[in-house]
Amino acid sequence: MQNARSVKQNRWLLSLLTCFLTLAISFSFAMAQQSTSTTDTLDYTVKKGDSLIKICGLYRDQTNHYALSDLLTDIRKTNHLQTNLLRIGQKLRIPVLPVLDCSTVQNKVTDGAELRGIYLTGPACGVASVLRRVDGFIDAGGNAVVFDAKDIDGGVSFASTHELADWGKGRNYPVISSLSDMMKRFDRRDLYVVARIALFLDGELGKQRPDLTLQDASGNPWHERGCYWMDPGNPEVRQYNLTLAAELARAGVDEIQFDYVRFPTNGWQEDWSDSSLVDIDEIAQRRRSVIASFLSDARDSLSTYGVRISADLYGIMAWGRVEDLALTGQHVPTFAKYVDIICPMIYPSHFGPGLEGRKRPGDDPEYFIGEGTRRFVEMAAGQAQIRPWLQAFPYRVSHYNGEYVGTQITAARAAGGDGWCLWNPACRYSVALGILPELCPTQPLDPVLPSSPVLVAEKTEPLSANTPQVSLKPAVLMGSMVSTDNILDQKQNPVKTQ
Repeated sequence: MQNARSVKQNRWLLSLLTCFLTLAISFSFAMAQQSTSTTDTLDYTVKKGDSLIKICGLYRDQTNHYALSDLLTDIRKTNHLQTNLLRIGQKLRIPVLPVLDCSTVQNKVTDGAELRGIYLTGPACGVASVLRRVDGFIDAGGNAVVFDAKDIDGGVSFASTHELADWGKGRNYPVISSLSDMMKRFDRRDLYVVARIALFLDGELGKQRPDLTLQDASGNPWHERGCYWMDPGNPEVRQYNLTLAAELARAGVDEIQFDYVRFPTNGWQEDWSDSSLVDIDEIAQRRRSVIASFLSDARDSLSTYGVRISADLYGIMAWGRVEDLALTGQHVPTFAKYVDIICPMIYPSHFGPGLEGRKRPGDDPEYFIGEGTRRFVEMAAGQAQIRPWLQAFPYRVSHYNGEYVGTQITAARAAGGDGWCLWNPACRYSVALGILPELCPTQPLDPVLPSSPVLVAEKTEPLSANTPQVSLKPAVLMGSMVSTDNILDQKQNPVKTQ
């Protein structure tokens, strides 16, 4: 009798438990359905002329998706679409992502903190993974990014309205889906944002408008690595780049950075004298004047936006040799009159063996970063800040590791640099991130005064009318900076980095 009563109670408890589980599952399913239909998705009916990418463009800002490609993938997944083909009247659910927490900068540049930056390509900024990249950098102590608005291929990364703007080879739309959205996400993280424009080496513009290029004696566009050198003195070339800069300033970037703000160094000499004896002083003055004129125009046209201006210069310019000035048109004291920040590219590996008696410059980062930065600071004479680019790639380095990066940062600080940026052409900074927390504490750093110079700089002689005329060949100019098997370009890593 007792056993029967126990069995009956167990059955009753089992029935009650089953009922409870059924109600719980039903409630969860109903809530999920409600969430899916009202909170996590938006409804859309396909109309004539619609395409999936067009719908993504209409809804991306409402769904918290970063890139159009991300939203397209999620729409296909949510609606179980096997292809991008749609039919009129088809019902689509547009998935909405939640707004997640993100890292925020502790030491903001706008509050006077040291600028600690990394370089990001346009394509890297066009995908959602860029947010993980910058969050990791912020967590390690970083506070700034430099992104490609236009690189040497000429592809404009954002939706410019200028008629000459092209998105790059094989692209129907810019790699950054929404510049405004990217800026909002960077601003939310309190990042200092620098937009880099490669000025006068431009593959797309040169292809579209060969009449705007520098040309050889036969009238052919002057080229380098598949790209074309535009004429720095041409008003249309200048206005195009200044229009891009103004669009970026209106979008809210903190700084416009001009790269390739120079003449080519690979042999173009159509502005040289016909004489076999070349007056390099005259050439240097002429090219310097053209570049200075552009910088003056840039300063005037951007002054209304309150945006800062920076310019990238070759690291070898710190040594102030007239033959280098004759090639590039870059002159540190002149640049300092027109820009807020000079960003010398003092990558140790890009100096030729033997310079300053150093057999392997790539293995001597302390000397080249320290002495190069010190020289730039001295030549700028307080008219512009000096913020060096540092080497974050292993080219021509025997032992590339976190200590190598740390040595450069310490040397730049000790030499009086105003912050620094890391350059890796593939945007790979894992090695650097391992050392940065030690060098970039969350509390502001005490100012580092330049140490008593153990390194004695050579005295730089100014250009003068007495500069001797010598016969020079472009192939040997700046030869002590890089070896002859390497095109002189400090913004490119000649080998694939790991």
